[in-house]
Amino acid sequence: MRLNGKTEYYLIFDTNTLFQQYDKKADFTSFSFNATYNNVIDMINQLDIYDEVELIIPSVVWREMEQQIIDKHDESIENFKSTIRKKKFPEFLISENVIDDYSLYIKSKIEIYKTDLLSGLNRIIELPIATSDRFDSIVKRAFEKRPPFEGKDKKSDKGFKDALLWESILDFASFHSSSNIIFYSKDNAFGKLLINEFHESYSDSSLYICKDESEVKKQLENWAKEIDVYSYQPIDEYDENKELIDWINSENFYIQLNYYKTNIVEKGRLIVESSIELIDYDDIQEGDLEGKNIYLFDAILKVIYTLKDSTITFDLINSSIIVEYSTEEGYIIKEIYIGDD
Repeated sequence: MRLNGKTEYYLIFDTNTLFQQYDKKADFTSFSFNATYNNVIDMINQLDIYDEVELIIPSVVWREMEQQIIDKHDESIENFKSTIRKKKFPEFLISENVIDDYSLYIKSKIEIYKTDLLSGLNRIIELPIATSDRFDSIVKRAFEKRPPFEGKDKKSDKGFKDALLWESILDFASFHSSSNIIFYSKDNAFGKLLINEFHESYSDSSLYICKDESEVKKQLENWAKEIDVYSYQPIDEYDENKELIDWINSENFYIQLNYYKTNIVEKGRLIVESSIELIDYDDIQEGDLEGKNIYLFDAILKVIYTLKDSTITFDLINSSIIVEYSTEEGYIIKEIYIGDD
């Protein structure tokens, strides 16, 4: 806690808000967070609360992201080698740069990235892994199948990293009374039960679990009003992707989305009709491919089924959507990748 007794403000990131989509677009020569991180930084700076809000990257997140890029690199390099062994072109000559150990290579890149982050305007700290004092709590949580471990009908050992991260947050809160914390995570394992658990243990502090950037924005604006209501200015609503967003909300997007439903919906004798709706989207990233603009964003899709007995049921599906834009054809959905539920 600060010596002057002021309320502290912290924003903690989960891995699923920062990771790169290595399956769709990958640069294994460097390391960085995705666009979400910069978007949140821009919000904080525009609200002029960068002196008050500290950003926290847990050690668990750093380790998980490091392992993600290593695993995807190894998988991608094998796939790439398999491809080039089968094809030869007179226009291309492919050479190999031999690296003894990619894990050591990327570790150095991560350290450089950490240093670059610390040199910026915003204060960033690393949340250490929960102390050994909380080990018994993790074990008890696992055996009792309490969140963020899975429920009774699922494996209790699934969610160990989530539990480790959660216990790290509780550990941190024990040393920071009268603090306000945003935990930005898209993981459904972090829900109301954990919020209640936090407030029962630390009644003088507040925890907000945000699932997308709009929720983070809303809470940051609330903080800005608390910090200095007289100088508070809301975040500029201008969005450089406004045209894309307007299209996502259009009938044309809905039609294209349902064109892909054969690759997404389940098939069965009891299903007589199906359709897809967009429930939410986040983390729009822009790129370029052969002179055309490419956009990638995460989305939650609702697949609605009508059964033979007229019963209507639905599934919620995590996905990533790739969109191509050209002046001739406008926006076109190029691919929909289905993620983990």
